[in-house]
Amino acid sequence: MKRLVGAIIAVLAIVLLIVWQTGGFETKIAAKNPPLPKTEQISGNVVKVRRITVPMVEEAVGTVQSRHKVDITPRIQAVIEEILVNAGDKVRQGDLLVKLDKRDLEANVGQAEQALKAAEANYRQAVTDHQRNMELLQRGVISPQEADNSRLRVEVTSATVGQARRALEQAKVALSYAEIRSPVSGIVTDKLQNAGDMAMPGRPILQLYDPTLVRLEAPVREALVRFIKVGDQLPVKIGSEERMTTGVVDEIVPQADVASRSVLVKVLIPNVTDLYSGMFGRLCIPTGTEQVLVVPVQAVERVGQLEYVLVPTAHGPERRFVQTGRRLGDLVEILSGVSENDSVLIPEGK
Repeated sequence: MKRLVGAIIAVLAIVLLIVWQTGGFETKIAAKNPPLPKTEQISGNVVKVRRITVPMVEEAVGTVQSRHKVDITPRIQAVIEEILVNAGDKVRQGDLLVKLDKRDLEANVGQAEQALKAAEANYRQAVTDHQRNMELLQRGVISPQEADNSRLRVEVTSATVGQARRALEQAKVALSYAEIRSPVSGIVTDKLQNAGDMAMPGRPILQLYDPTLVRLEAPVREALVRFIKVGDQLPVKIGSEERMTTGVVDEIVPQADVASRSVLVKVLIPNVTDLYSGMFGRLCIPTGTEQVLVVPVQAVERVGQLEYVLVPTAHGPERRFVQTGRRLGDLVEILSGVSENDSVLIPEGK
C-alpha cells in the first residue's frame, strides 16, 4: 500500500512539474489587437475605409515573340568563309552578314565569259559567210540551198550567243549569292553555323528578328476569349519587373488547343524598347467590375510579413491586423481585418 501511494505521489509530482514548465500556472493574455503603449501614441489623419468599384481583370501568361522573324539561308552550296556578325548584333537592311567561298563561282563566271566570246565570234563569222554567199547566189556561183544553209547557221549562232549571255548572267547571279546581306533591319538572335561549315540551301546560318514588331502571344482560356476581339487595346505586363504598357489585339487564332482548352491570342506591343523574343509577359483581360474595400497605401504598416492598420479607439490607436490585395494606384485593397466606414489612422509624415 505504501508503495502504491508513493508511486501516485511521484506521478503527480511529474505532472505538476510538466504543467509548471509549460506555463500552466501563469495568467493567460487574451489574443486581441492591443492598444499601443502610451510611449508609442501616434497622431495623424483619420480616413474611412471605403468601398469603390474597380474592373475585374483576369491574366493570361504569355511569351514575347517577334512578328517578323527571318532565317538567313544561303541560295547556293558553298563553304562558309566568314560570318561578320554575332548573336545580339544590330544590323541594317543591306548589311553584309556572311561571305561564302567564291573561287568556284568566279571560275564559272570566267568560263561563261569565254563561252560568250566564242559564241559571238561564231555569230560574226556566220554573218560574214552568209553575206558572201548571198553575193555568190546573185552571181549564180552557189545554189539557193547553200545560201539557206548559211542563213540557218546565222540563226543557230545567234541563239547560241543568247544562251551564252544567259549562262553568264546566271553565273554572275550565283557569284552574288556568295555575299549574303540582311534583307531587313533587326537584331541577330542566333548564329547557327560557323566559318568552315558547308552552307546549303534550306539550312539557316543566322536568325534575325525585327525588334520594332513584337507581340505577346498568350494562350487564353476558352471562357475568357469572349471578352476579347481583334483591335481591342489591353494592358500588358512585361518582364519580371512587370512593366505596364498597352497592346493591341492583332490576331485570335481560330482554333483551341485540345490539351489546355485555350485559344492563342497575339497582341502587338508598339513603341516599347528593350524587348526580346522569349521574354515573359502577362495579358490583362477586363471581364467586368467589382466592389472592393480600400484604404490609402500610407495607412498600411508592415512588421515582417504581417500587415496592420492603426484604428483610433477611446484608449488610443489600436493595431488591427489586415490582409491586403491589389495595389490600386495610391490605394490598396483590404481583404480582411476592417469593415466599410471603419476609421484608420495615417501617421503624420507619411
